[in-house]
Amino acid sequence: MQETKNPLIFLIEDSTVYKDLIVGYLQSQKFSNLKVFKNGEECLKQIHLKPDIIILDYSSEETNGLEFMLQVEREHSYIDFIFLSAQSKVDTAVKIMKLGAADYIIKNDQAPKKLVESIERLKDSTKLEKKRYSFKLGVVVFFIVLFLIIMIITFVSVFFGVGL
Repeated sequence: MQETKNPLIFLIEDSTVYKDLIVGYLQSQKFSNLKVFKNGEECLKQIHLKPDIIILDYSSEETNGLEFMLQVEREHSYIDFIFLSAQSKVDTAVKIMKLGAADYIIKNDQAPKKLVESIERLKDSTKLEKKRYSFKLGVVVFFIVLFLIIMIITFVSVFFGVGL
């Protein structure tokens, strides 16, 4: 996820009623950076906007969500996928998660709340990844600077005969 404060979220939902429910709930939870699409084809036309998260259904009119995720991930591996589906088969959910989805949420009365929790987990994991990266970078820079100082001291002592 690139943006942790207000991630760009794409929602692919063909049901107007359910789309309105999810969008309203996400906005009430301060997720206002949303783009909504009726299908994957519409979504692909806007993929250049680099969404952080795509929320989609496993079953849609045109293509199945798993095929869509695998297609998008080939070129946009930074995108996290959350499935929001009426498909409640455990083996389907497990398969999708093993293939790279961040979460699989069954459409029910708790789905909007679970969706927000899932987005928050993704935000938290992104913050942690950024902290780890910064720490690793700091350690590498420290050792490079230390190496350069040792090389300068060695150079000065060898070429100018300065004793330590």
